[in-house]
Amino acid sequence: MTKADWGADERMVTPQTPILGQIIEAAKQERVRLHTFIVAALLLPFNAYWVGWMEAVKWTGHPTTYSLYFNTVLALLALFVIAEGFRKLTGWVLFNRSELMVLYFALGVGSALVGHDQSQVLLSVIGHTHYFKSPSNRYEELIFPHLPNWLIVTDEAALRDLYIGNSSVWAKQNFLAWLRPLSWWWLFWGAMLAVFLGLSVLLIPQWVRHEKLSFPLARFPLYLTDKSLYRSKLFWWGFAVPAFVNTLNNLSVVVSPAFPMMHTHRIDLGQFITNHPWNALGWTPINFFPFAIGIGFLLPIDLLFSSWFFYLFWKFQRVVVAALGYPTGGFGNPPYPYEQSFGAYVGLALLVLWTARHHLANSFKETLKLTDPEKFLIHPRWAWMLVGVGVTILLAFSIAAGMQWWAAILFFIGYLSVSVTVSRVRGEFGSPVHDLHFANPGSVMVQLVGTQPFTPRTLTVFTLYYWFNRAHRSHPMPTAMEGLVIGEQLGHGKEMWRGLWLAVLIGMPAACYMLLDPYYRLGADTAQVGGAQRWFGWEAYNRYLLPWLTAGQKLNWGAIGFTAGGFLLVWLLYLLRFYWIGSPFHPVGYAISGTWSMEMVWFPLFLAWLAKALVLRYGTFRDYYSISEFFIGLVIGDFVSGGLWNVYGTIAGREVYRFNE
Repeated sequence: MTKADWGADERMVTPQTPILGQIIEAAKQERVRLHTFIVAALLLPFNAYWVGWMEAVKWTGHPTTYSLYFNTVLALLALFVIAEGFRKLTGWVLFNRSELMVLYFALGVGSALVGHDQSQVLLSVIGHTHYFKSPSNRYEELIFPHLPNWLIVTDEAALRDLYIGNSSVWAKQNFLAWLRPLSWWWLFWGAMLAVFLGLSVLLIPQWVRHEKLSFPLARFPLYLTDKSLYRSKLFWWGFAVPAFVNTLNNLSVVVSPAFPMMHTHRIDLGQFITNHPWNALGWTPINFFPFAIGIGFLLPIDLLFSSWFFYLFWKFQRVVVAALGYPTGGFGNPPYPYEQSFGAYVGLALLVLWTARHHLANSFKETLKLTDPEKFLIHPRWAWMLVGVGVTILLAFSIAAGMQWWAAILFFIGYLSVSVTVSRVRGEFGSPVHDLHFANPGSVMVQLVGTQPFTPRTLTVFTLYYWFNRAHRSHPMPTAMEGLVIGEQLGHGKEMWRGLWLAVLIGMPAACYMLLDPYYRLGADTAQVGGAQRWFGWEAYNRYLLPWLTAGQKLNWGAIGFTAGGFLLVWLLYLLRFYWIGSPFHPVGYAISGTWSMEMVWFPLFLAWLAKALVLRYGTFRDYYSISEFFIGLVIGDFVSGGLWNVYGTIAGREVYRFNE
């Protein structure tokens, strides 16, 4: 598969390309000093607390539900301004650009670990059963016999303090109640992250040097630290648009309803369509997210078209199914959107790995050589060792927890396939979303072949693994890979490698205990705290495990067919692009457009596609470069104005306008 096969051709125009080259060359002359890692170690816990407070406690902001985290963008801008001010006052460079990149990506990985689809779900899943057990849900009878006690919190007094509040996680009983299961999960989590980092090292040479992937979101922080950007009038016009909207709406929410509110979010088209079968379209929101429009303008035009086109294609499937008299949508119902999407992700992963097969084989041969190959960030021997040892730990852990060995192998083949695809989607296209909600390998396997082949312990471990499979929005692998790519391009790959490992080692415990701290103070089951700790655990056990253990599930030929259909359609779209140069139908657009997150951004991506198509059709490349500054301004203006109001709400304990929901 060549670059043109996937569509990363001249249609992917990167703004400020000449300046970007100058930035990279200048950064190669810099060095990353020790104090950068000290600052990263200090910032990671504070960042974890901030993200946890926004997402889990106040249930607002949700920066980790999109590919570009606004909290890390704000942190980078703050550090950049501080460094510039310090340089002008003292003449000393507090942080150079390379050091800012290490800090940015370390905080990005730390944010992913505390994010909406990682530790927030973990704490809920392992802290749910022994507090919420009751005669009506029959947890003690149906679930407890199959739960590995070393992986869950069993101290009911500690759980009662967690959910009621007015306590402290640092109390000895509470701290130790969580430390034992979390220590095992940190081992598992660390092994999984080691696999991600090892795979990243192995795949980067193929993707960057041979297939010329641009990693557009990885380059975004480079633009933010380019002082010439802030001398552009178009940038400031773009900045002003969301800044005005966010400020006006926050004045309405925070100060007085007398200020007018600009309603730009969740205008539901579905409410106007009431006749059968068209009402099967369901919730179809129109959002005007400036940051999504801005990011979209920087993406390949074929992916933009495919994203909104296939979103409407998914909606059309629902109408057809309703017209045929079937229930529509959801897991296990036609047109099986989650199963289709899972099949598409696996299909994309096989396409990627098939393309890289010769490179991976050669990298494995390099493990026998004593010299370090220049094209790898670290010796491939160590990368393959990280992957091999990590996968071994994951499988051994799963078997020790009670999963059948063959089910564990199939599970992690599915999960790592999704991980590779998410990273590829980010690396090649910078997709703003990639959630794949509810299509975790365990539930898909049960949906396909039924519960009979699996033991109750296996089904239970599937449920425990819900914490890193509920969705893949805050998946840490693409963020880590983006950091390694930028580190290598700047000539500081080794320093970036160390910064990411620092983020992993500090980020895992910080993510968990910075969530537990407000839970114990405020009460995770009170009105002062959002629903993450209550809902995610209930969802895992009551939506999946209890029905599996009580009613069971039979082999589902419809799910099998649509999963295979998603897999095959990706390959057909690839072949179509191979033989039809210029095809607007991209397999990635089909894969990412069928789940919840695309509901939120399909219309902004449509607007971005329309704007970009008009510019490329009637303007020049110089026009495109200039206008791109306006759209970068949309992103930064939205993140800065919306993020700063969010910081105010966090500190003051006030409800603020939710600019990205």
